[in-house]
Amino acid sequence: MPNNNIVKKENKLSISDIEERFYIQPDPKLLLNNALKELKKMSEGMNYQKKKTPNLYRVFSTLEFEKGMLLTSCFPTTHQSFAIDLNRKFQKEFDCKTPMEKSLAELAVINFCRTLYIQKKINDYLERGVVTDIGVGYLNFLSKELDRANRHYLTALQSIKAIKQPNIEVNVKTQTAVFGHNQVVQTNNK
Repeated sequence: MPNNNIVKKENKLSISDIEERFYIQPDPKLLLNNALKELKKMSEGMNYQKKKTPNLYRVFSTLEFEKGMLLTSCFPTTHQSFAIDLNRKFQKEFDCKTPMEKSLAELAVINFCRTLYIQKKINDYLERGVVTDIGVGYLNFLSKELDRANRHYLTALQSIKAIKQPNIEVNVKTQTAVFGHNQVVQTNNK
């Protein structure tokens, strides 16, 4: 027979209560809440158990667009600080407010840094002064990757610019309209 106190308490729970109290393991709210609890325990000198500490990489990855944790994992240490700085500058330049805009800025940064990294690899190989048949294939591969990174970079920039441009509404109520220099649209309404 169920305990009446438990049943009464369960009846008072709403969907929002359940959403606030129960999360699946990778949920960012759960990770951040657990990290906050553990940091409080550490600062208060309570029993700190390292095995209960949430994975900080996962915690910081929830703050990707502010901290750039995942962005830095794409590059060697020589490019990481530059990538974070460029990402912040892109977000500021394009006034990125939404996650979609921030993700496009990050994609642009990833591909710009990828371009630099691939170009460095090409230069490193050419500085050796010896080119072999395998090396020619390697340079061919890097050249294609360089082109791809450049295209991805430009596409990401164009996407951000397209999102940020205001919509233009044009109503034309004439038979002949001149839209720009040497551009004429004519219709024959009979």
